[in-house]
Amino acid sequence: MIDFRYHIVSIVAIFFALGAGVVLGAGPLKGTASQVVADQAERDRTALEQARTDAIAAKSLDKYRDDYVAKVTAGLTDGKLTGRKIVIVTMPSAEGDLTNAVEDSLESAGGQVTTRVALDSKLFDQGQRQLIEPLVNELVTPDITFAPDSNTYQRAGQILARSVLAKELNKPVDAESTKIISGMSDSKLLSVKPTPKDRADLVVVVAAKPPTPLPDNSSYTDAVDFVEGLDLGSAGAVVAGMPESAQNGGMLKALRGDNDATKIVSSVDVANMPSGQATVVFALVEQAGGKAGQYGGVDAKNGVAPTAAQAKEN
Repeated sequence: MIDFRYHIVSIVAIFFALGAGVVLGAGPLKGTASQVVADQAERDRTALEQARTDAIAAKSLDKYRDDYVAKVTAGLTDGKLTGRKIVIVTMPSAEGDLTNAVEDSLESAGGQVTTRVALDSKLFDQGQRQLIEPLVNELVTPDITFAPDSNTYQRAGQILARSVLAKELNKPVDAESTKIISGMSDSKLLSVKPTPKDRADLVVVVAAKPPTPLPDNSSYTDAVDFVEGLDLGSAGAVVAGMPESAQNGGMLKALRGDNDATKIVSSVDVANMPSGQATVVFALVEQAGGKAGQYGGVDAKNGVAPTAAQAKEN
């Protein structure tokens, strides 16, 4: 009986509360509630307008920064690569705009980009390993010397280097070069456009943003080994990417975690910015001098760029 009375009282209390709410909503508190809503809407509108203003100001400042840096660095890089020939190698899914910007910076510094080599994702597919190793053995030329402890992808990088690169200037694209280009192209591992007449001495590898979901950094082990091979078969290699590529799941993150690779290969993680494009030029010049460095804004152990003294010397 007590439980029944308790439930009746509870139900009556609920209906009383609902009725009181209706009366108050239609009565003296109606204007107050409307004013609260109106005031909140005005605050939201003001905050939105301020956010829009801040975004426009930030975009304008970013444009100013980039334009200013581009004008200043243009003078600093003029002539730094005069007489040098460069191959651009793009990793699978590397952005075209980034590649074009890097190429423009190299040519503005006096360099000649002889060709672009676009690597296919098939090259680094774990399921294709059984194809890569015999192909490497098939395409090796008598003038390539492999280190005794080299692995398949380091050798593959050296073989590609033999086709479009050399340690010295003015080496021609010969029959052996053509054989390698044809062999790797026919296997759908890469494309070379245009076919160069001369082999370059320097190489810039353009990294892609990491995919989603992020892969483990070890997934780039083969790619890092491949770039080491490119460096060994040329006068120097620089890997250029965006900040994301130097963070977890990115190629530059994996490269910078490989102590052997960082001794010979350079990297720049802000190549999407004018200042970073100038840094790619300076890093390439430094490579030609036999030195390597890791530059940019994300865990770059050698700072934002080669020092002014280094740039001036070169």
